[in-house]
Amino acid sequence: MSSSSTPITPSAFASALPSLPLPSLHLKVLELRNSIAHLDYSNEQLHPFAHPSSGPPDPVCVEAISENNIVIARMQERISLVKAEVETRGLSWTEFQSKEEIEKLDKQEPGVVAETNGERHSAWTDGTFQTGRIVNGEVVMDDVAGGGQAQQGGSIGDEELRRRMEERMRDMGVDDEEGGMHL
Repeated sequence: MSSSSTPITPSAFASALPSLPLPSLHLKVLELRNSIAHLDYSNEQLHPFAHPSSGPPDPVCVEAISENNIVIARMQERISLVKAEVETRGLSWTEFQSKEEIEKLDKQEPGVVAETNGERHSAWTDGTFQTGRIVNGEVVMDDVAGGGQAQQGGSIGDEELRRRMEERMRDMGVDDEEGGMHL
């Protein structure tokens, strides 16, 4: 960040939220969490230089970690402001929760899952949805809650999907008043 620019104040950020539609609030939370993840990664990479096992610490790395932590706290505050806005609208925060928040809730109240009926939908355990994270620039997929990895793809293979898509694209515009492809 440039030394001449300053971040938006929490009150200005909060006052902008009521005018945003719910999908924009979702995107803002995802954007903030992504930025936090990048700053955490940066701090992990800087840590050996800021706290070496031998020799003096690099003051630039120490300062960078400190600045990153300040920005992370600011972003976490913004996520809290979005949460307050979502709840002010009478909506549930559960669909905004991160994996870490859900795990934290499960540890605090075992057996209670952030769903309306108290049970996790089967889509989270049968491989329909799969979560992961980026570690050292590589995507690492989480295990599915039932045991092994999620199944990749659906009931048809890549070649069959390609063939069907080509067929659909050839037929586009024929007897289709709206135009476009319907999946």
